[in-house]
Amino acid sequence: MALVTAERELGRRLQLVQGIHWLYGAQGDAYAALLRGYGSEPHPAYERARAAGPLWRSRLGVRVCTGYAPARRLLAARTADGPGEQPQSALAWDQGLPDAGELPGADQVREPAARAAERALAGLRGEVDLVASVAARVPVEVLADVHGLTGADRVRLAEACAGAAGALDAALAPPAYDDAVRLLDAVGALRDLLGDEAARAAVVGVRAARELIAGALHALLAAPEAAAAAVREDPALLVTETLRHDPPVKLHTFSLAEEVEAAGERVAAGEQVAVLLAAANRDPEAFTTPDRFVPDRYAAGGVPEPLVPAPHGVAVEAFARGQAEAVVAAVAGVGGLAAAGGLPTAAGGVLAAAGGVPAAAGGAVRLGRSPVTWGLERVPVRVAG
Repeated sequence: MALVTAERELGRRLQLVQGIHWLYGAQGDAYAALLRGYGSEPHPAYERARAAGPLWRSRLGVRVCTGYAPARRLLAARTADGPGEQPQSALAWDQGLPDAGELPGADQVREPAARAAERALAGLRGEVDLVASVAARVPVEVLADVHGLTGADRVRLAEACAGAAGALDAALAPPAYDDAVRLLDAVGALRDLLGDEAARAAVVGVRAARELIAGALHALLAAPEAAAAAVREDPALLVTETLRHDPPVKLHTFSLAEEVEAAGERVAAGEQVAVLLAAANRDPEAFTTPDRFVPDRYAAGGVPEPLVPAPHGVAVEAFARGQAEAVVAAVAGVGGLAAAGGLPTAAGGVLAAAGGVPAAAGGAVRLGRSPVTWGLERVPVRVAG
């Protein structure tokens, strides 16, 4: 009976939060519309949020930040602890978990990521999806190597990471009941495999790394000339611009533990804040031509660094960046970036490991109802030869 009651309460809460997002979003609240999360292209929604100002209050009771400078101040402030402090947490998947342990740093993940990338690239044939084949695969293999998992445990880890992939978004965009149950079961499996402290870090870190790798690969196809030039100079430039132009965590929510002055306003301790990284990292007051993918903007000094938050208390940048740089380097190192078959230079080298020339097989597809990551669900390509 207790289990049935808990299930009913979970279902009721998911429906209630979703209904509130729909209502306020339909009434013009830009933040509620983002949480509602429908639409294949998210950036118009971020532009509408920016039009409301660099720091404004949503009808959901959250202070919404879209400007680079105030976002930087807010992200540097002390935050209140605990999953209960997450604003409008529809699915507290990390409830009961201790503070996250640290993820491995960039130097620890580059070598296993390079090996995983080489295996993934070498196996591509025909029409493939770079998200499923590379971006989602590499972080799981890296995590398995770091934790020394072998055999059936590696398979269980991959299954659990796939099941928990929607956790970051589910805290703000209520999933369907069955999806919520699968997600919670997957988090439980990660706790069994890795321990409680590592489970939270694994959920957050694997998703962030997946999105950064997917974004970098997508950039190689979507902006081939700029991407190729950056890779020839330094693969890190491509990854840094991806962090700015298509951040793996696009929305970060938290409660302040101290008063902060930002955008000429005082934000009191205890207030709930939502920083829209996807808007702040394209703030025209901080970046020239902010909507263009220009990796070489970071070749010179004086350009602000992309803002990267620590979702659920997990510092993800080094873990995700190290893997993305290794994947980009692996792509560039296999056969170089020479043009082939009349295709754009970068596209001609992206999947050279497959022994053929890749061509886009269709437009990339983003996940629906995923306001935190608004991640790439598929990046399809066709490998000929």
